[in-house]
Amino acid sequence: MREWLTNALLDSAEFIPEEAEGYILGRGLPFRLMEEMRVGVWRCPEVPCPDSTFTYRHGQSGSRVDHWLSVPLWSPRGRVVGVEFRRWDGEKSVSKYFLPDTSWSPVFTGMTPSVLNRIWKGGDIWLVEGVFDLALTHAVPDKDVVLSCGGAKITPNQVAFVQRFLDPRAMVHVAFDMDETGRKMVLGYQHPDTGRRVWGVLERLEHVGVRCRDVQYRGKDPGDVWEVTGTPGLRRAFRL
Repeated sequence: MREWLTNALLDSAEFIPEEAEGYILGRGLPFRLMEEMRVGVWRCPEVPCPDSTFTYRHGQSGSRVDHWLSVPLWSPRGRVVGVEFRRWDGEKSVSKYFLPDTSWSPVFTGMTPSVLNRIWKGGDIWLVEGVFDLALTHAVPDKDVVLSCGGAKITPNQVAFVQRFLDPRAMVHVAFDMDETGRKMVLGYQHPDTGRRVWGVLERLEHVGVRCRDVQYRGKDPGDVWEVTGTPGLRRAFRL
């Protein structure tokens, strides 16, 4: 399945319609990152998909997501571990598919070989929620990286990756959305039904010895700030 999916994603990234490319860049994803991630527009392969789990949700060879954006998800070792499909025609629809090894491999949208290399060299990590929040890449220092956690959360595999690869002198900047959900998941909260304390991202990272901080800024989310005010506005909002 990995070979089928990888080939399909690379084929889909070969030619992106001008309108789709304009949409991607207009949402803030930097061109170089778009190319390295191999973001494309899904084209159903002629070879049938070998995984019934994929076809059950996405149709035969991905027919239900035909012409949607395809955002490959890469492991730190550079292997495809999944894909995020997104409509770009005005309707907000997202669908994801993960290969089995994501049960032990960290999944960050925006992970690429150059990103991992900058982490190795001591760059800070900026954590955001969604793929278009990677627009923050326009504003952070060149040595730093921006990674999307795939929502207002952090998984044990993601925590383990940060703990293992982040330089002890580097910092994790948690820049989730400035809404109620984002703030609760950064700082932690008391579950209203069970009364149980739900750890926030900061607590999870601090628990394993990672230096981190809560990033508060003016705006809804990094992608929205970029769309409204561009790179200068991002730098003002994040004091960069």
